[in-house]
Amino acid sequence: MIFEDPEKLKQRISDVWEQPVKGRVKIFEDTTAFMSIDGGDVLRLAGNDYLVLGNAREGRFGIDEQPKFWVKRAIDLTEGHRKIIKLVFEETFSGRIGAETFHCLRSARKEALVLKLMTGHPHFMQGETVLDTQGNQVRVVNYILGPTLFEYLRQLTMTHRDYYFAKFPEVIRSILDCFDAIAFLHNKGSYHGDIRADHLLLDRSSGQYKWIDFDYEIAYPHYDLFCLGNVLLQVVGKGRHSLHDISQQPTKYPDFIQTLQKTDMSLMFPHRVANLQKLFPYLPEELNEILMHFSVGSSVRYTNLNTLLSDLHALFPGEVQ
Repeated sequence: MIFEDPEKLKQRISDVWEQPVKGRVKIFEDTTAFMSIDGGDVLRLAGNDYLVLGNAREGRFGIDEQPKFWVKRAIDLTEGHRKIIKLVFEETFSGRIGAETFHCLRSARKEALVLKLMTGHPHFMQGETVLDTQGNQVRVVNYILGPTLFEYLRQLTMTHRDYYFAKFPEVIRSILDCFDAIAFLHNKGSYHGDIRADHLLLDRSSGQYKWIDFDYEIAYPHYDLFCLGNVLLQVVGKGRHSLHDISQQPTKYPDFIQTLQKTDMSLMFPHRVANLQKLFPYLPEELNEILMHFSVGSSVRYTNLNTLLSDLHALFPGEVQ
C-alpha cells in the first residue's frame, strides 16, 4: 500500500525500522538516478512503498564488500518483509574462457524473464518485476537469509579429507539438485548467465540452495556449463585451490607430492587447480575425470549440460536421507 499521509508514512517507518524518523522522507517513483537513493528513502513502486535500508554489497576476487549502488536492501512497508530491490543498471564488458572471448550485457529485461520463468521453483530466488514511473524494470526480490555456497565451504574448519568422507556426499546431492534446476531453465529457453559459488545461497528457512542474480546476457552458448564446472570444482575441493594457496599454505595439502603442470589448471581460471586428485589423491578417478573436462589439458570438453548431469548422477545416484 501507499502511505499518502507524510505523518503516517513516518510512523510506519518508525514501526518497522525501530527508530524515530526526523525530517522529510524522500520518496522516489523514478529510480533512474539510483545513485541518489540512499538509506532512509522510500521507493514508491506499483502501488507499494518500500523503505530503503542501504546498498547491497558483494565481495569478489579478493575485494571485500564492494557496494552495488543499483541494488538496494529494503523493507516492504505494507507487510514488513525484507526485500532486495534491483534497479536498472546496464553495462557491457567482455569475458574470456581459454582462447575464446565473448561479450556480456547486464540486462534488467533478461533477469525479469528468468524470474517469470522460474516462479515457484525451490532452487531460484523469487520475486516480481514492476515498472517505475519512467518504465524502468525494477525487480523486487524476496530476501534470502543464509550463507552463499562459497561462504559455507570457506567456513568449514575440517580438513579436506574429513570433509570429503563426512560432508561431501550430502553437499553434492544438494548441489546436483541445483544443477538440475539450471537444466530446467535451459529447457525453458533461457539461461542463468552468472553462475558462481557466491550466487548460490543456502536458505536457512528451507534448508535448500537457491540461485540468485540472473541479469547477465552472455554471447557464449556454453557459459553456464563452464561456470557449473567451476562450482563443481569448489564443491569437490571444499573451496578454491590456487598456486598461491599451495605455496603459502602447504600444511593444507599433506598428500600433495607431485608437481603441477599447466594442463592441470582450470580453463576458466588458469591460476586454480582443476586436477584435484593431485592435491587429494583419495578422490576417485571417475570423479576426477569429470573435473578434468574443465581443465586446460582436456582434449574433450562438455558441450552439453545434460551429458555432465548424466555423468554426475551416475556417480551420485539417489537422495540423501
